[in-house]
Amino acid sequence: MATYEDSNDDWWESVPCHFIWGLEKKVTVHFRSVKTNLDSKLETRKNVNWSDSACDLLLFRGFLEVSDFDGIQRDFWKAEQFFQEADKEAMNTTDELERNAYVTVATANRLWALRKKTTGLDEVTADEQVSLLKVLEDSWKKYQDGSESREKINAYIGTVAAFAMSRLGVLKYKEAERRYRHAMKVRGQSVKSSWCQSLGMLIGRQSKHTAGPAPQYSEIENEVRFYRKALRIDAYNESARCDLALALGRIPDRVKEANRIIQQVDETYCEIFVKKARFFRRQGEYEKCLDVLREGEGLASLTMNFYHQFAAVYKVLTKIARRKRDSQMEREYSEKVGHYLDICLKIDPVNFGALSDKAFLYSMRGQFYDAEKLHLHIIEEFKSSPFNLLGAQYFYAEFILCWNQYRMNEASASAFEDVLRTACSILSKMGSLGDDTTENKYVLDSKKRLEQYYQTFGERRKLRDLQNRTSSVGF
Repeated sequence: MATYEDSNDDWWESVPCHFIWGLEKKVTVHFRSVKTNLDSKLETRKNVNWSDSACDLLLFRGFLEVSDFDGIQRDFWKAEQFFQEADKEAMNTTDELERNAYVTVATANRLWALRKKTTGLDEVTADEQVSLLKVLEDSWKKYQDGSESREKINAYIGTVAAFAMSRLGVLKYKEAERRYRHAMKVRGQSVKSSWCQSLGMLIGRQSKHTAGPAPQYSEIENEVRFYRKALRIDAYNESARCDLALALGRIPDRVKEANRIIQQVDETYCEIFVKKARFFRRQGEYEKCLDVLREGEGLASLTMNFYHQFAAVYKVLTKIARRKRDSQMEREYSEKVGHYLDICLKIDPVNFGALSDKAFLYSMRGQFYDAEKLHLHIIEEFKSSPFNLLGAQYFYAEFILCWNQYRMNEASASAFEDVLRTACSILSKMGSLGDDTTENKYVLDSKKRLEQYYQTFGERRKLRDLQNRTSSVGF
């Protein structure tokens, strides 16, 4: 039997994996939502054809089970199942370096989880550690002698880190982008289409949070460049084709080109239906959006995002019917919104968008006490996610204003002050919310309403304090 002393070799602690990438630091997303989203992708991946790598999904998901995120209840057995499944998936990879990169991360993750699980190693766990160290020597250590092979496998491993970072919020995006760019530089002609697609999405997300004239079409063009590169590498990457159309659709004089591209997409799996529906909804072509979703309803596996597209388009149609004073159609559309939101929340009970839409629906129906209760629940649930919290506080402030027939009072002023406090906290860490983000609009609207309220009631001290606080962080 092996003993702890036999296996007490700590060289593996420097092997790159999720446990040494500092993933728990500077996270701006809701942890439970990340877990639920990954679970949805893993449960449907065989029927849905996700563009994401199964190994990336499994490794990140396993790490979350034993990480140091706030409120985590560690499940070592579940983490081990994810890591072992990632190992099996890696065996299907034809590229030896890529395969060994995944095996390396999975094995190093298992070693770290074993350390967290045990306070002192017994003979059984020591045997397991010895076995894992042997695997790690075969998959990673042997590449560390040659500089070229070491750089290549580390580049692959870097994309595993980038995948995780790209799902942990805006403060992680720049490092994720750097790792994808480095991998593409090292791999040269062997770049993967999915890396280019992921890099395009990261550039798009970051551009929204960058100060400057809006909309930033130059950054969208940069995003577009990587989607085109993804398609040059893999002409059948229909997910990237949809992303290309969505990006071009945000540039006014490229909308016709975007429409032509989206019409070329003929794959029939869930992710494609979601992206096509989102494209037509953003272009205001609501019937086309519904046609796409109805076509996809017969699929065996449908995700929360699919049903949320239904809810989103019927929400817009409800508003249009209300403006037209068509009470019958407003009621019919409102019922459909409620139906699809209920499905969404059954799949993902902590989805921010679906919860917020449900609170808005209560308000539209005049169910103000239900709406208030849900708004307060959302604020409490998303306290650890700054951007979601900012949105939740703004929606609540708007709700109070609506409930008071759009007259500002102390309650609504207090709610808008909460929005500004959260914004100032975010700005102290990030420096900018971006000029073309919804968060930026929330803050500007909150400031404007408070200024008008304080001026109207002669609250000069509060007005001066408001202006000092907002100007100190760039508002």
